[in-house]
Amino acid sequence: MRDIVVHCTEYRSWHGSVRYAAQLTASLQGSLTGLFVAPRSGPLSGPPKLAAETAAYAQEEVHQAMLAGRDFAAWAARLGVAQAFWQVAIAQAHDALAMIGDWHDLVVLQGSTAQGFPGERLVCEAVLSGAPCIAVPEANNAPGHVVHAMVAWNGSVASSRALHAALPLLQGAKVVSLLQQGSGHGGGSPPDALEHLRAHGVPVAAVETVTGADEAASEQVLAYASDTRADLIVMGASGRRRLGKRSLGPTTSAVLAQTRLPVFLKH
Repeated sequence: MRDIVVHCTEYRSWHGSVRYAAQLTASLQGSLTGLFVAPRSGPLSGPPKLAAETAAYAQEEVHQAMLAGRDFAAWAARLGVAQAFWQVAIAQAHDALAMIGDWHDLVVLQGSTAQGFPGERLVCEAVLSGAPCIAVPEANNAPGHVVHAMVAWNGSVASSRALHAALPLLQGAKVVSLLQQGSGHGGGSPPDALEHLRAHGVPVAAVETVTGADEAASEQVLAYASDTRADLIVMGASGRRRLGKRSLGPTTSAVLAQTRLPVFLKH
């Protein structure tokens, strides 16, 4: 896991999920790309003079954002990132993130899918694009390097993909806990996850089997993460794409809306 891209909502300062991404990149000795997305503007209505002034202001904002690359690289270097890059896109944020995610091993972005959260669609689109993502809550208090990871596995295809995609992080963790569902989805059996982790040198310290679905499952995931003092949750992301509309599954949404920990997701 060498190439990490993080969505930056600002270009003058970087904090929250961007700081987390930089610290994680430094711990993995990888490269970090900061992506700032300027919204694409359509035809402006109103008096021609006002429209021209608005367009000039937007153009100046893009120009200033592009000049922020040197500052971003210097800031990332102070956090231990040896290689840092800066990209500015003029597009819809979810489109730009999905495109650049194809060229990176991991996408990091601010995460919360509570109803009405401004970035709800961005999180959903990024996750359902298929890229491995880490959603970092605004109230995150976890370090930017993985010490104790908690894997939530229910035998579904998505949870197996997430477990395997997160192996570079899990292998570097000091402790890994496994929360597995008693009755797997898609024909999986509970020992599969544990065997796969151990076969790849992951230090599994504790295993617990639970039952439940949707809201009950999310509560168990959050409770177990709290009990084990985890600093990262790894889980599969359920979701749907139909008629141009995408939505995350109830368990995924509930965990993202309530957690104070970064969540590694793979659809």
